[in-house]
Amino acid sequence: MSISQVKSELQANQPRPNFTITLNEKLEGFDFLRTIFSIAIVALHSELFLLAGVVTIGSLCFAKLLKANVVYLAVPVFLQMALFLFLVKSEKVGFQYFLRRRLPKLLSLYFFWVLSFVLLNFLFKGQFEFFDLSSFSIKRLIEFKVSGGNTPFYFFFSLLFVTFFAELVLFLFRRLKTPLLRTLVSYSLLAGSCIAIFLFSTISFIFQDAGNEYSKVLGVIHSLSQWNYNPLNFLPYIFTTAILVQELNEGRLQRLTPALKLKLYSLGFLFLGFTVWEWHFQENLLHYSRLSLVFGSWLLLYLSLLLTRKSSQAIRFIAGCSLGIYAFHLFFTHLLFVGNADISQVVPGIGAVIEFLIALFASIALTLFFRKIKLLKGFV
Repeated sequence: MSISQVKSELQANQPRPNFTITLNEKLEGFDFLRTIFSIAIVALHSELFLLAGVVTIGSLCFAKLLKANVVYLAVPVFLQMALFLFLVKSEKVGFQYFLRRRLPKLLSLYFFWVLSFVLLNFLFKGQFEFFDLSSFSIKRLIEFKVSGGNTPFYFFFSLLFVTFFAELVLFLFRRLKTPLLRTLVSYSLLAGSCIAIFLFSTISFIFQDAGNEYSKVLGVIHSLSQWNYNPLNFLPYIFTTAILVQELNEGRLQRLTPALKLKLYSLGFLFLGFTVWEWHFQENLLHYSRLSLVFGSWLLLYLSLLLTRKSSQAIRFIAGCSLGIYAFHLFFTHLLFVGNADISQVVPGIGAVIEFLIALFASIALTLFFRKIKLLKGFV
């Protein structure tokens, strides 16, 4: 569901007019996040950040820092924005919204884009490895589905995964009578999920000298913790979003109070603290297992909701194309330009710049084209 749809639906038959006005104003901040991170993802997959590879901070490559702790905030941010809009609507409509609207929408997005990529991958590269019956297994089938065909389309599976659990959280909240109890439950589940991810990602380091009787179990855990497409890494965002929605409903985001300032500073401190920890002790840690991403993306969501500046027409335009940009650019960065001659040998870095520009503007053009076709406009 888009931001504009949420605004129009909330304005119709909304029993809390003050909340509607507040929400409409605050959703403007999401446009900035959608624009910044949709462009950043294209830059990432175009390897544009390799141009910063010559810059170092001590022994740390600046390009790696940008990718792991800045650009990789994109998926957590997009997940939380989608969950925020879902929780606002589902809280009003109930379970039927998830069952009749959100679930079919996410399933259609997942199957359309994954199947499109698999088919075009076969046409461009002649690769149809998943259908090689000689290496077929249930494990491989599950990995293929969860990973969106081993592509960044895993985002749609992960979004479906967290949306399902978000609906369960709403089911629980409807049975909790007081806001205080909801807050306590939300923070407890957030803390528990963060601790679980931290332990899950570090257990192989903690027990690296364990005996052989533990090696097989730890090997499986380590393999899962390092898997790029593990949807369990996104569980904390269900609770960060639930807390945001509750605070907005209670009017606690109307102005920047001392308590809210303290929270923002605390999130900033946790983001920086875990960033230093991860690069010092866990440099090879899977990106989305980094707890720094939880606190950094949560901070960005707060800042976007507190933002009072109106977005420009250009920002709103790119933000409105963000889903199409995310989906279409992969066909350029992961298919069209793979294996091509690197013209950067002539002008260093120019290949990445050209790939970025083509992927970005072609994705926007294809998004606008899809919107003109009734059967396709729902996928962008």
